[in-house]
Amino acid sequence: MTLIYSLALTDTIRTFARPAGKIFVLAFCLAGFLPAAKAQHSHDGSSQVSLHVNPELGVCDFDIAPNLSQSEWARAVKEAGNILYLDPLASPAPLGRGNWSLQLERNSARVDQESGAWNNTFHHPDSVHYLAGENGRLSVPALRFRMGLTENWDAGIYYTTAKPFGANYGFLGLETRYAFLHDTVRGWSAAARGSFVKDANIRDFNIFSAGADVTAGKKLFRYFTPYAGFGLNWNHGREVTDEVSLAAENSLAARGLAGIDFRWRFVNAGCELMFGDGMASRSLKLGVVF
Repeated sequence: MTLIYSLALTDTIRTFARPAGKIFVLAFCLAGFLPAAKAQHSHDGSSQVSLHVNPELGVCDFDIAPNLSQSEWARAVKEAGNILYLDPLASPAPLGRGNWSLQLERNSARVDQESGAWNNTFHHPDSVHYLAGENGRLSVPALRFRMGLTENWDAGIYYTTAKPFGANYGFLGLETRYAFLHDTVRGWSAAARGSFVKDANIRDFNIFSAGADVTAGKKLFRYFTPYAGFGLNWNHGREVTDEVSLAAENSLAARGLAGIDFRWRFVNAGCELMFGDGMASRSLKLGVVF
């Protein structure tokens, strides 16, 4: 997968270096966001797993079932926390004092939606309405706002909610980043970042993921900054429902990441891949920078 992604980055850089690439990058990112609202749809019915059904829902919603076991809960906290981890999805170069960015983003990861860890922590609108798409990928659209506090220090806030689609849950995140290297002549930059994201409005449990990462990148062809890095995140989850009586769970995960950031005037777009600890996710963004 890493080799395929590297080849894709190379082709992307060559394409975007041409004037037409500026238009293509916008179309590419918009195409990536459009399916997000339809990521939860009916399955083909071939599975033998019985879904937990709540006809009042518009889309799948977090709701612990009485048969959730401790081992399934531990796996749910680990895998959901790894997906919740607030990825950088940006060049390590600082925004600069008073500058800001606003971006629409979409993160997706493959999940085993027929496992007890996922099936017993969700309810569905009907008996064939699965959590993820036919390819098993769960997509999360969100908004993120960042602002430069000093020349090298940025802070940001992240938010996503499923309420417009008929579910009650959402997630809120905060991040802060310090660029300890910013060479505007040679184009090199490097930054350390801390992040925290937690649930909002989930009734049956509380979950959060706290992370730290380091990234480095170099500006190429005026508009592009490929970057790479590594990070750690700690996940914590505890149930708060009368349906089960389970102990709180914690997990620690390590990951590598690689991405590319595109900026042309005030337009900002990018993509990122994270991998490690048995999981892989990919993210897209489209936004503005001023």
